[in-house]
Amino acid sequence: MNSPHSEPVLISTQDSYSAESVSISPLSLFSSYDKVDVELRRPHDMPGYHWHGQVEVNIPFGGDVEYIVNGNPMVIKDGHIGLFWASVPHRLTDCGTCHNMGIINIPIHHFLAWPLNKELVNQITHGAVLQSNSPMLVSEFEIERWEKELTQAVVETSKTKTDKAETANTAKTVHFTGNESRQQLAADEISLMLKRLCFDGWHATLARSGEKPTQSGVSKHSQFYVSQMLEYIARHHDSPLTVNQIAEHVGLNPNYAMGIFQRMMQLTIKQYITAMRMNHAKALLSDTERTILDISLTVGFNSSSRFYQTFQTYLGVTPTQYRKLSRNDHRWAVKGTSPLQQLEKGACNGKQPVGFVMKE
Repeated sequence: MNSPHSEPVLISTQDSYSAESVSISPLSLFSSYDKVDVELRRPHDMPGYHWHGQVEVNIPFGGDVEYIVNGNPMVIKDGHIGLFWASVPHRLTDCGTCHNMGIINIPIHHFLAWPLNKELVNQITHGAVLQSNSPMLVSEFEIERWEKELTQAVVETSKTKTDKAETANTAKTVHFTGNESRQQLAADEISLMLKRLCFDGWHATLARSGEKPTQSGVSKHSQFYVSQMLEYIARHHDSPLTVNQIAEHVGLNPNYAMGIFQRMMQLTIKQYITAMRMNHAKALLSDTERTILDISLTVGFNSSSRFYQTFQTYLGVTPTQYRKLSRNDHRWAVKGTSPLQQLEKGACNGKQPVGFVMKE
């Protein structure tokens, strides 16, 4: 399968978005080293789609906010919890009167390991946007505390010696230690917030049809192997991928590897790869003027005809039809600007844009 990059590349954070940010596949953004990240800040409109590998939780305070998620408009209500898999291209189009928003990014392997309702997990992995039935399941105060504890600046009083001949002086030093116990406690509280959402009730603001969720639990052993499979897919997403290759990489029987992947992800390996490629293609069709052939190669197909066939089977319209439909929506261009002319779009890590870096 052809790749737009003939030389080996790495994905790295960048100071700003570039023309290549949109070329980075959602498949490449999985990392088992990611940690839960929390922000509480005033939201802002996004000029174009962006995507990252975590499950994103948004809680607006002071007003409803409007998104376009993979071409579909939806609203998260004031004080309600909204969540979706952020590998699905999304953009905030209207902040309304919202003065603050809790933004929580949960690595997918953490999210899947938490004891949450299986139907909720199934909806998320199939691209749905979910919303709590009730508001105020979490407060701004709690989110602010989580933010501080997960990126904690502990002010300590320490004695420093500027020279052996000088007497010890007392000085206040800021250490960004990120106390591990507090970090784990904050992550546990976020997990419990989502568990409370499961008990209190939720609905799909943007629904996706998925297979009946697998009810059996997933062991730590299985979680480890599925993380390894996701890492392998992330590194080789722009090459031909087979179940046998992925299973061989992690040292498992192909049927067993497929089974534990589906139990944990609520998707088969093929469904996962196809869904991520289609999500990427939809963003490129909407927000760029790239040709269909260029898009087909960028998202991981070796021919435009195979891309056309898969796209139409998956979405019910051709790529050309989808491009026209997406741009007919009045939300496609907001604040008098068009995503075509904006560089602020594409792949990120949840906070910063990411780009290609050549391997040394």
